Amino acid sequence: MNCYLCEGVLDLKPSWRDLFFMDREETVCLNCSATFEKLIQGCKICSASGPGICEECTHWETTEFRGTIDYGQCLYVYNDAMKDYFHQFKFLQDVVLAEVFAEELVKAVRKTKAAAVPIPMNPVKLRERTFAQVDSILEAGGADYVHLLQKNEEVQGEKNKGERISTRGLFTLNGNSVPKNIVLVDDMYTTGTTLRLAAKILKEAGAETVAFVALIRA
Repeated sequence: MNCYLCEGVLDLKPSWRDLFFMDREETVCLNCSATFEKLIQGCKICSASGPGICEECTHWETTEFRGTIDYGQCLYVYNDAMKDYFHQFKFLQDVVLAEVFAEELVKAVRKTKAAAVPIPMNPVKLRERTFAQVDSILEAGGADYVHLLQKNEEVQGEKNKGERISTRGLFTLNGNSVPKNIVLVDDMYTTGTTLRLAAKILKEAGAETVAFVALIRA
């Protein structure tokens, strides 16, 4: 089998764990794996480095979004290796790359013991890319999830930081029943605006706790 990223041959060595625990087959070689930088949990909301709640999240707690996100976790730094992965996965539509981080992301989601709710894609972007990347990662990891939100036609990635923070009305509920405990799942945390807009509408609809897990912190 070849590495999904560099196409080098994977050095797979069968072990007793393979027989008894049915470990998921490796998809990336050790050299490629070493290029990704994991985040060590810092801020309890966004995983930014440092003790306590970071300056950005502290500011959010002085706004109308106070308390909308109870806690969160980002798994990786947006370094050059992750940028290359992200480009190949999202923009070159290499859907098989959903498997690369699926196990780790799903493990973090399951730890919350909450209903997994993916952040939906903008309808225009979904038509362009042909698949929803967050849904694909969850499916590759064997996780159950439910969609509760619909996203309007605004494209957040084309806005600057100030424009993203001032966005309103990005989501509407899709009519499904809202669970009491929710973990939002997204591919990237940038300013936190998208996740807070989603969390706010879900709490207003009856959710008691809303957490999130994101693959990358930009």
